[in-house]
Amino acid sequence: MNEKLTSNQLDSHWMPFTGNRQFKKEPRIIVAADGCYFTDDAGRQIFDGLSGMWTCGLGHNVKPIVKAIATQAKELDFSPTFQFGHPKAFQLAERITEFMPEDLNRVFFCGSGSEAADTALKLARGYWRSRNQPSKTRLVGRAKGYHG
Repeated sequence: MNEKLTSNQLDSHWMPFTGNRQFKKEPRIIVAADGCYFTDDAGRQIFDGLSGMWTCGLGHNVKPIVKAIATQAKELDFSPTFQFGHPKAFQLAERITEFMPEDLNRVFFCGSGSEAADTALKLARGYWRSRNQPSKTRLVGRAKGYHG
């Protein structure tokens, strides 16, 4: 479990949201995860307060989730959304709209907050153009906000 990375390996990866110079001096390397805990390369368990990719606190190695991922990966692991669709995306979109107000009846899936913010801006501009009011271009955002 105690796999040491070489200096060259550490220098090859520039990590986001990380003070890279300091990290390279004292790297914290995660080698496994289970439930809400990471295990580092020294065997220590570290509580993962996020337990997922920032917004998905489901835990790690959760058996029903692992099984569902494996089952889906055997059938279709990825499908581009440009000019293609797949049944599960449409089924999920329909389920989501069931929880929304009646006039909010479309779902647009994004892979990140940046994509969501960019798409929201484009949708708002397109909406006002479709209403013959293309001069409505003012947008409100947070100063120094990560996604505007």
